[in-house]
Amino acid sequence: MRLNATAANLVLPSMLPPNRFVDRKTATATAVVLAIAGLVFLALSTSRQAFSDTDVQIAQWVGSLDFFGLDTIMGLVNILTGAEAAIGAWVVAIAFFVLRGRPLEAIAVFLIGGIWMANQALNWTVGSTFPSGHMTHAVTFYGLLALLALKNLDRGYLKYGVPMLAVVIIGLTSVGRVYAEAHWPRDVLGSCILGFIGLVAILWFYSQVKDARFHLPRLRKKRPAPEHHDGVNTANSVASTVYLDAQAGTAIKEYHPPRPVRAIYWLAFQAPFPYQHRRDALEAAAAKRKIAGLLTEHRLGYDMVAPVLEIRSTGESHQFITEFVPGVSPRCNAEVEDTLSELTTYFHEVGLPTWQVLPGNPHAYSNLIRDPHGALKVIDLESALISVPSWRELRSLIRDGSLPVFDDVDFVRLHNYLQSHASELTRSLGAHKVGELRQAVRAAELATQTWKESEPRIWGRFARWLYRHLDLTRLIHGIQGCRDGSEVRARAFTMSAIERWERDGLVDRERAAALQGALSTREVRRIMTHMGVHIALSAAIAVPIPGLRSLARFVWTLAFRLKALYDLSRGRITREECYVEGSIHSVPVMLLSLVPGLGAVSYVAGGTLIRSGLARVLVDQAVYKLPLGLYGRLHLARLTAPRSPQMAAEHVVAESRVSGPVGELAPVHSAD
Repeated sequence: MRLNATAANLVLPSMLPPNRFVDRKTATATAVVLAIAGLVFLALSTSRQAFSDTDVQIAQWVGSLDFFGLDTIMGLVNILTGAEAAIGAWVVAIAFFVLRGRPLEAIAVFLIGGIWMANQALNWTVGSTFPSGHMTHAVTFYGLLALLALKNLDRGYLKYGVPMLAVVIIGLTSVGRVYAEAHWPRDVLGSCILGFIGLVAILWFYSQVKDARFHLPRLRKKRPAPEHHDGVNTANSVASTVYLDAQAGTAIKEYHPPRPVRAIYWLAFQAPFPYQHRRDALEAAAAKRKIAGLLTEHRLGYDMVAPVLEIRSTGESHQFITEFVPGVSPRCNAEVEDTLSELTTYFHEVGLPTWQVLPGNPHAYSNLIRDPHGALKVIDLESALISVPSWRELRSLIRDGSLPVFDDVDFVRLHNYLQSHASELTRSLGAHKVGELRQAVRAAELATQTWKESEPRIWGRFARWLYRHLDLTRLIHGIQGCRDGSEVRARAFTMSAIERWERDGLVDRERAAALQGALSTREVRRIMTHMGVHIALSAAIAVPIPGLRSLARFVWTLAFRLKALYDLSRGRITREECYVEGSIHSVPVMLLSLVPGLGAVSYVAGGTLIRSGLARVLVDQAVYKLPLGLYGRLHLARLTAPRSPQMAAEHVVAESRVSGPVGELAPVHSAD
């Protein structure tokens, strides 16, 4: 008898013998057990004998490798996976995920520290080079980044580019540690096994939390629910208890934050937790719900936010009473990720806080209810803990003194949105609801101001003072404005030195003309543009914070070097153009930009200016501008001026013209 395809799909699995196939969980568990057994075996064998004949044979083969650039490649890889670079990359990755609003990914990267500690414990226990710290870092850090990219990124070059880069780094590190004669092959193998075990553990935790099969621990003990009438259900959260009365149509929230929550808020703002005792904080929250509800009605066609019905005082605290929304909660963020992403993007556009609807918040789904009609409603917009800011919100938060972050609205952005979208809002909501929206904005702004101005908030006030004192906006606009004239500025700086050399007899007319001609080449002109910005940065930043100017110059150079790599990956420039950019914004240039004084002319460390002879000109001009006549007093011309035998006798004359008689200050010369 012939079975059709559907019948075969139903019948054949039942006809197969049991345990014919092993599910993924069983396979993973088996692989972990075997990996642990293998790691223990390698550790025990290494403790008795550091290497075997196989180790020697593999090490000899790796040591026999010889091709152009191998030493350089292996050296760079070993530096990249060394302790200093590893810690730096670890911190940068955590900060990146935090500022991108992906706290779960940041926690996953943070957990790598446990694997590194296990690596150290094995080193101490075995008492040899087993396992390799470089290799453990490469497997865990770059392997985790690769797996996160595969799980979270859409199709694109990063989704597959990050895993490919991770494979290359891990492969080169495994060879590099043996090539450098720092480890035996079994040390590298042990690191791979340890890294595999650690990655499985981290990914299990990550998947369990993301899919809501495992909840992060709460910062409170479960409070016993008081007795209520029939039909009232009780739900506990981090800082509150909610009494759900379907018959009355209310959800009554009472805040009882535990000590850790109160301590965190006090450390951040030096004040008690606001939603427990401050009515103005709850009034601000109620107004924010009204704003969010009307704006979602404008954007999505219906009010997505459960409104606040009443704020009731109980004597000891306040009750926050909202509308009861019947329905069921989503299972996890993945089920409502599109909605969360849309809300996050829109809330950021209008200036509303995004943490409660952020896809990176592991429990954002619990703030939504799907009603009997299938529509999603937001039932909670109030935070209990200090929120994680997105990098897009960081500037406005610093400007308003709202760091750390706790349910903060960017009222500047909100007012701008209402003004720029006035006609669209009137068409979708009507004049009456637009009036309600503006009234809610005024109420939220007034209540927020009353609430937050009564708190010390020393960290936020300091950040706001620093922002205004630095006047970053004016600085950024000033740098952008002066970039057009940066080449002219740098050229004038250089020409001043060339003319001074010729005037003092340090170079002849022909050599001076050659130096001036070098300034007209295309590559030098590009370098002059960036050097002019460095000069502008050195002058524009007047705040007496040590290292701030140096850091600004370093970041400028690093940004253009990374931009070239990014443009190459997107196919915007060729490999040769990327090489030229790398030679301009080279590592020596970045390092020299950190040096006070000389940092303004750090591009002299590039090969182009050195070959043209302009590097010496610029260095001499930089030290010539030192105050108090130090150029002449310290005889710096002997180090920076051209070394021509026939002009050696004239160096003393040149220096005397700068320094003047002993005990007198040198006259100030202008290079502009």
